[in-house]
Amino acid sequence: MIIGITGGIACGKTEAGKVLEGKGVPVLDADEVAHYISRYEPAIIDAVRAAFGSGVFTPQGKLDRKALGSIVFSSPADRARLERIFHPRIKDVLRLSIEHARKSGTSVALVAPLLIESNYQDMVDVIWVVSCDEVSQVKRLRDSCGINEIEACRRINAQLPLREKEAYGHYVLRNNGSLDEFRKLVAETWEKTIQEYGSK
Repeated sequence: MIIGITGGIACGKTEAGKVLEGKGVPVLDADEVAHYISRYEPAIIDAVRAAFGSGVFTPQGKLDRKALGSIVFSSPADRARLERIFHPRIKDVLRLSIEHARKSGTSVALVAPLLIESNYQDMVDVIWVVSCDEVSQVKRLRDSCGINEIEACRRINAQLPLREKEAYGHYVLRNNGSLDEFRKLVAETWEKTIQEYGSK
């Protein structure tokens, strides 16, 4: 069984993956794939440099994600350009990993913020949408990324609205309380998912 975990920025997708990892479920993270290819695949690096210039790289030649983020979260056209560079390669890597898991009979959780927007639904059997209120999103973004409220809202608004994402979910996990409460919810949802979809 392949579970797709998606949702809004700073809602708790990564934490949900960690809970499942603690239960022995291997986790594929689309963001980690993106980080890897942006550091080690010359074709991706060259394409980013050609599209956005050397200003989005550090003096040591590494991608400056903060500089790039300030560009793409301010411009839908630039964000689409970046997605055209990254998404086909990310999807290839994820698809190969999932095919291997299916052949070996292993359940896997795919954490993908843009699972819906990038049309990754065909790779998974069950979709979890991790959601929370916007006040919590803004606070978590400010705390974790060191950005102001305006920038936080810009990043939230750059994604598909949460209510639209929730419509795709087999389960919606609302993360408005404490971390312990959310971890308990993830564990309970995992048990429900096994019961309802594990034998299919």
